[in-house]
Amino acid sequence: MNPIKVGLIGFGRMGGFYLEQMQKSEKWEIAYICDTSEESREYARKKAPEAKVVADEQEVFDDPEVQVVGLFALADSRLEQIEKAFAAGKHVIAEKPIADSMQREWEAVKLAEASPLLATVNLYLRNSWYHKAIKDFIDQGEIGDLAIIRVCHMTPGLAPGEGHEYEGPAFHDCGMHYVDIARWYAGSEFKTWHAQALRMWNYKDPWWLQCHGTFENGVIFDITQGHVYGQLAEKQTHNSYIDIIGTKGIARMTHDFKTAVVELHGVKQTHRIEKPYGGKNIDVLCRRFAESLEHGVRNKHLPRFRDAAIASEYAWRFLEDARAHELPAIGTLDELEAIRERRRTMKDGYGLLHKHN
Repeated sequence: MNPIKVGLIGFGRMGGFYLEQMQKSEKWEIAYICDTSEESREYARKKAPEAKVVADEQEVFDDPEVQVVGLFALADSRLEQIEKAFAAGKHVIAEKPIADSMQREWEAVKLAEASPLLATVNLYLRNSWYHKAIKDFIDQGEIGDLAIIRVCHMTPGLAPGEGHEYEGPAFHDCGMHYVDIARWYAGSEFKTWHAQALRMWNYKDPWWLQCHGTFENGVIFDITQGHVYGQLAEKQTHNSYIDIIGTKGIARMTHDFKTAVVELHGVKQTHRIEKPYGGKNIDVLCRRFAESLEHGVRNKHLPRFRDAAIASEYAWRFLEDARAHELPAIGTLDELEAIRERRRTMKDGYGLLHKHN
């Protein structure tokens, strides 16, 4: 099959990640890069001289040779772009969330499910080697019946006001990935939940949240997420893991953003697997998408728009539940400004939004 011609719309941090991975693969041909920022367009010309760089997204949708569009701009543009893509007969790879409100996200789901065109969304944890290894181990019956799913992801990460305008507080912007992966493991829908959150540094929105509850099949979950973990520490660190507990054994993973370590303790097998972390796993997503187009059969591991909408909806529901309880504020806005100032001058750190060089 000839390389798949793709147009990338939105060339910020995520758009750059997709370009890098697609350029490494012979399955893709970068036909267009579109961004409304002249700075981003100039950067795109340097990074992808083979692509046509434009400011008007309509040029991408109007070109009949473009087979796939990648939608990586802000969430408030996503639904309209999804509508244009399907109307123009183009397949879609989208960043999450798939729109900027729940109503519009479910409109996007309806469009995708009514279309014969292929659409997926970057729920990147589903594409990771470590979650696949754990899921395969569970499916072998090595831990008995799945009982408890514990997920934690706390980093310094994005501070309030850094890039969350259309994606909500940290638990929605980042936390919806962990809501999704818990549901993926459970193979069931959320039934009950109770959430507690904290307004760190007296910011208007909670920036740390812990939620626990049940799935319809009785599996228990707890999810902890926050970009509050030592923001002003001299040497920053993080705490990220998944801990799966069964009636007979356990499976768990930790990572340092460079290496992931999976430990599997089953009734007949015990394994320790250490491999490169894999980042956003965009290479895996792009490969599965390309192979789906080549074979005419959707890869079963490709996330659907519906998966993204459900994860988004429950992330919002957990935030709403937390707001219904006491929502303490600890810290000061002066501390928050000190964090922002530090991040403006940091050369290396968690979730920094570097400008194009």
